[in-house]
Amino acid sequence: MKNNIHKLISERKTLFLPDIGTFFNDNIDLALLMVDQLSQANIPVLKAEILHDVDICLKSNLKEHYYSPSKKSMIEEDYRRVIERKVVPLGEYEKIFNRVKSKGCELVVSVYDNEGVDFAVNQGVIAIKIASSNITHKPLIEYVAKTDNTIILDTGHSALEEISRAVNWLNDAGKKDIIIQHSPLAPPVSVKGHNLKFMQTLGECFNLPYGLSDHHIGDEMLYAATALGASIVEKGVCPDQLGDEQDRAHALNISQAIIVQKKIDNIARGLGNGVRHLEKDREKYRSRMGLIAKTNISKGEMLSDINIGYAFPALGLAVEYIEFALGKEAKKPIMAGEPIKLTDF
Repeated sequence: MKNNIHKLISERKTLFLPDIGTFFNDNIDLALLMVDQLSQANIPVLKAEILHDVDICLKSNLKEHYYSPSKKSMIEEDYRRVIERKVVPLGEYEKIFNRVKSKGCELVVSVYDNEGVDFAVNQGVIAIKIASSNITHKPLIEYVAKTDNTIILDTGHSALEEISRAVNWLNDAGKKDIIIQHSPLAPPVSVKGHNLKFMQTLGECFNLPYGLSDHHIGDEMLYAATALGASIVEKGVCPDQLGDEQDRAHALNISQAIIVQKKIDNIARGLGNGVRHLEKDREKYRSRMGLIAKTNISKGEMLSDINIGYAFPALGLAVEYIEFALGKEAKKPIMAGEPIKLTDF
């Protein structure tokens, strides 16, 4: 049976989505190399985007601002220029996505227009993401809702009423298969500003599985989100030597992806199911204490707090049965340090 995202989440508990979407710009060879590196790290699902039409962004005076960790300041760039250097024709995306599939990996993509949605479906992606910028894009949301794909709804920069409205649009179009995603602001937002518990609030409010689109400079929010029950954790990954670039400040060096994947897997598995079942034939715990004679006990002497001590392992009567022993008469002498057995009184 073909994988779907819920099957993978069921297997892995929390699914890591490393996002290469914005970092190769229009360099297809770099994109293919990044796919190879992530597949070699045994990462099962890759995240990308389908940004194929430069006219999705108007020519204007609008500026894009992003943070430079090295300069500790914001960089300003013409927004249209940013889009121009990131647009990739669908034929080139097909080369990238074919490489993903040839490596046995699955794919999740963000889409920005109907043509991108159709292309994503034809490519066999396992989920389609509505980016935070499109949470008010009713026509696109309703078009995506017509597909059979799981929808990831990014709620970044959105008021709760906007989020509710988008969920309702999906529901009204017959789409119930939704993962809702908390998306904190990008650097230089404070750690406190990540408010990861809002991720759980979204899940409870809409009765949906929830996840995180991570915009923290480090990797610890990924692990915290995993521990908080996230179904998916998404984070940009980029070439290790990449300089200043949009979203670079909060991206993960691609060489670190294998370590992050292992840690997320370990945390997700370590959370367990909340139930403790001890096998009857298990090896018993050696460090529990039993009753011993604290002093030499004579035959006929009454057992009391004065002459009873405790030590492990419990070679005689276990310590939890102390009340049963107190006040009983010793049937025979018991030397100091010896276990007190049921047959001794």
